[in-house]
Amino acid sequence: ATLERFLLGRRIAVALVRAMQAAFGSRPGALLAGIGPAIGPCCYRVGPEVVQQVVTAFGATDGLLPEQPDGSRHFDLWEANRRQLAQVGVERIEVASLCTACRTDEFYSHRAERGRTGHHGALAYLSERAG
Repeated sequence: ATLERFLLGRRIAVALVRAMQAAFGSRPGALLAGIGPAIGPCCYRVGPEVVQQVVTAFGATDGLLPEQPDGSRHFDLWEANRRQLAQVGVERIEVASLCTACRTDEFYSHRAERGRTGHHGALAYLSERAG
């Protein structure tokens, strides 16, 4: 399965919030979500199969697949994840808006570096206020 199918089809952001609700009693409105560095809409060129996956997942492509001057489409992964989080009630969402493909001097990018990369990490914690 492609990354797009995994992210859109399984709705990872939604599944995470639901898992936190079930395991910890977390309230989506009390969560603070961060969308970290990832490939940005400036560099994430996609084909027609992803356009169809976006339509299936969101019902439309409104703002998620900006058309480029050459007619190609680029996917806004940041916005797709933000919308999924907002859809399940997360109100405080910070988006880093840092494109890993543009900034290979600071981040790894599988696409930009043609698979020759390292790994990213993330930290999360649960406080009493988020519960």
